Amino acid sequence: MKHDYLGHRKRVKSKYESCGFEGWQDYEVLEFILFYALPRKDTKCLAKRLINKFKSIKGLMDADIEDIKSVEGIGQNAINLISAIKDIAEIYLKQKAFGSVSVKSAADVCDYLRISMQSEKDELLKVLYLNASNRIIGADTVGRGTVDRAPVYPRKVIENAVKRKAVNVILVHNHPSGNLNPSEEDRRMTEKLKKALSLIDVNIIDHIIIGLDGYFSFSEKGLI
Repeated sequence: MKHDYLGHRKRVKSKYESCGFEGWQDYEVLEFILFYALPRKDTKCLAKRLINKFKSIKGLMDADIEDIKSVEGIGQNAINLISAIKDIAEIYLKQKAFGSVSVKSAADVCDYLRISMQSEKDELLKVLYLNASNRIIGADTVGRGTVDRAPVYPRKVIENAVKRKAVNVILVHNHPSGNLNPSEEDRRMTEKLKKALSLIDVNIIDHIIIGLDGYFSFSEKGLI
């Protein structure tokens, strides 16, 4: 029995080494990843339970830790590994976006923004600070609110822009409801910050709303 168990792991690892995850089902990817958290246990059943509950790897990565803990057979090592994978992905995309290439469109930064904001239950307002070449030189969360409102403090945004010597900024906030359409409050907030930042010659070049399945760009829609 032990021989069959070890042989299965060896076959799965060899499959990954030869072709990566191409053609794999989500539970098979999780089964492989969980090898490294549960070195002496069968991980296929746990992987299937996770996918049955959260429907996909994305659903698992977006899930609350408490919900993951409720899955039968999960342990702290597996929870730590799942959390670490998401955190590493966010670090990678952040480092890829920050300072590497000029931002030409909302799509240039949306991969990173989706990972960091899409699964939030409350509204967050982030500001991305850009230099004269439109390279991202910093980012701050400047507002956290309820499910439908994030407070905005222009003074904080101005102070951070001055500190980073920003030339342009991009505003980003999420809509936990999934509705990508900007509200009247979103429009008023944009104008309020636009006027405040103009006093220090800093431009708002976009305001991006992140939803569950996409984004809305004020710039792309001609609203800024």
